Amino acid sequence: MGLSISIRLSLLLAFIVVLDPPGVQGAITPRSWSESYALANATVSQMTLDEKIGMVSGVGTFNSRCAGNTNAVSRLGIPSLCFNDGPAGIRQTHNVTGFPTGINAASTFSKRLMTARGVALGEEFRGKGIHVYLGPSLDISRNPKAGRNWEAFGPDPYLTGEAAYATIIGVQSVGVQACAKHFLANNQEHWRYGLSADIDDRTTRELYLYGYYRAVEADVSTVMCAYNRVNQTSACHNSAIIGSNSYLRGPNSIGFQGATISDWGATHDSAQENAIAGLDMEQPGDYIVIGGGVYKGLKAAVNSGAVSVARLNEMVARVLAPYYRLRQDDGTFPATNFDIQHMDGTGSLNLNVNVRTDEHTRLAREIAAKSAVLLKNAVTSGGTGNSSGAKGLPIKNGFKGSMAVIGQDAKMPKNGCYLNECNEGVMVVGWGSGSYFLDWVVPPIDSLTAQMTNAGGSITSSLSSDINAGVAAARGKDVAVVFVNAMSGELGFYDVVVGNMGDRNDLDLWWKGGSLVEAVAAVNSNTIVVVHSVGP
Repeated sequence: MGLSISIRLSLLLAFIVVLDPPGVQGAITPRSWSESYALANATVSQMTLDEKIGMVSGVGTFNSRCAGNTNAVSRLGIPSLCFNDGPAGIRQTHNVTGFPTGINAASTFSKRLMTARGVALGEEFRGKGIHVYLGPSLDISRNPKAGRNWEAFGPDPYLTGEAAYATIIGVQSVGVQACAKHFLANNQEHWRYGLSADIDDRTTRELYLYGYYRAVEADVSTVMCAYNRVNQTSACHNSAIIGSNSYLRGPNSIGFQGATISDWGATHDSAQENAIAGLDMEQPGDYIVIGGGVYKGLKAAVNSGAVSVARLNEMVARVLAPYYRLRQDDGTFPATNFDIQHMDGTGSLNLNVNVRTDEHTRLAREIAAKSAVLLKNAVTSGGTGNSSGAKGLPIKNGFKGSMAVIGQDAKMPKNGCYLNECNEGVMVVGWGSGSYFLDWVVPPIDSLTAQMTNAGGSITSSLSSDINAGVAAARGKDVAVVFVNAMSGELGFYDVVVGNMGDRNDLDLWWKGGSLVEAVAAVNSNTIVVVHSVGP
């Protein structure tokens, strides 16, 4: 009997929900940049020095209701602007949709789905009262082991640019600001707080800058500078990449018109150096061990003349212009209704607003399904369930045979780990600031059990990495489906997950998944392998 192994690679394929992309209901008509700056400058002219400083500085890690907030100027009708992750769904709050990640969206090669995903993300962020969606991530996956590859759109600059454009158009169509990140050449988590990406002009423009060029064509509101250095200078006070005559702005630039904001704690040295170099806003506003808090000295720098009042006014106007451009001032934008300081949903500031919809669920399911990549399919007689002795994919609807479901990646994931820093169950999303709660995941074992039971078939499972148990479950079954994964995430405060510090240690499957697959295939000639992976 010939061995049939079908391998289906699902790049963070979530067995969650989705449907046809929703229409853009409540779409706004943006103001022009010139009109927006006129409004912004008029407001700036009425602000005190302290109010201006408050608009370009975060309120602090433990004072923020969102991942980051600015200080409100209530007398002029300017609220505290809310900034929040993540690129695939709202983090650290409940009653939201966990959408497929950036690498999933890219794997569909569908502008329709990328745009629809952007619209749906924008609708949920708006519903929670979030002014700025901290995404999309445009990091180029030049290192296959890089921990945050899954947040972005892969290694190809063109695909990254098209996905960026579609996502930003979708998000901003409903009046939520998008923030393209992490500028520039952010390729890995190891040593990210100090490493220097040394790149020449041609490499910058052809590889790293194209995604941002398309983001600017989509009128992206903000750009986030990265933790790493670029050509030996920290990205957030690097005038060559964010200054007035740089890749972002100036005669030979991509023509960015919005505000630059720092990654959280990515600022170093003095307020003067950062402001003059081109940084418009610092987040979260205080020192957080890895950096930050430099704009605590901005008022003194302005008073001493080290930073001109004109430059400060420009910084504030750049922050306010996208706010006016997307009509967040029109009185219809919801007030922030969650509190990241109480992730469990408790407290008076958590109003537990549900922004999920059936449309978002169906869209998520469609993107997840269309992002799956079939690597190999050794089919006989048209696939399992088609005729006597048939093997391989697809498994036909109504299949009444016996199935073994094997591997811990098939079971319900552990929910509630800090920023998803665990890998116990089906892997839906990596860890770090780009993660979200796994409240609505439907694990593979539940889906397959329902399918087989309804069809009159039988199902056996071994939901662990135990090779002997997996072999026992697979032996003698008509088909064995093995679920395995490989995970990665953000370095954070040097966080370690199963021995991996953000970046993957290697390109192997976790939990000896390769050995499990080989052992099962040795006893079952109709083995189907489903890989949930953050990359290769």
